[in-house]
Amino acid sequence: MSIQIIPSLLVDEREEFLSQIRASQEYIDMIQLDIADGEFVPNETWADPNVVKENVDIDIELHLMVEEPLKEIEKWVPVPQVKRVLFHYESSAEIESTIDKIHKHSWHAGLVLNPDTDISVVEPFEDQLEDVMFMGVTPGFQGQDLIPEVIEKIDNFTDRYPECFTEIDGSVNENTLKDIVPAGIDAVCPGSAIFGNEKEPQENIESMRKLLKKLG
Repeated sequence: MSIQIIPSLLVDEREEFLSQIRASQEYIDMIQLDIADGEFVPNETWADPNVVKENVDIDIELHLMVEEPLKEIEKWVPVPQVKRVLFHYESSAEIESTIDKIHKHSWHAGLVLNPDTDISVVEPFEDQLEDVMFMGVTPGFQGQDLIPEVIEKIDNFTDRYPECFTEIDGSVNENTLKDIVPAGIDAVCPGSAIFGNEKEPQENIESMRKLLKKLG
């Protein structure tokens, strides 16, 4: 199976969101919308469910970088494009009840692990989760360097849980893919590699897709 590209949108304002989604959604099947509350991570992002609902034509996964995921989840119930919700193990969430709430809305549930969190924390919830996402960097900001130990962690996890859908977010670019791909990841979530340079997002997506095919 080919590795999926799910571009990560981490934006400060409405116009930035509209610019990025309009420039990319024709070339992908899903986007990841990063939602940061300024508490779980130092920065705060823009995310208005009504604007998202009216302007996105493809599937969405929510990456909740928030201290209280249950509160955020309810805001997105009216948005039919949402298919998957990812929340952090390290947040104050009660894991099982948060997974149950996500499933109640017929979404896939994913647990996000920070770079220093051991994969063993997934074991109690392995039968309830459809997805595990690994942070390749400290969450909250784009443009950081990949933490090498995360690759080994992904490799160990995919060996242990081959049926679980896996993603990596943070420092996903054409320089790091050669290390990421052999670990057995299912999806990569590039941010600045798609939206943070002088090239058009379409060009960056197509270039990354070609490289993934070559590496795969």
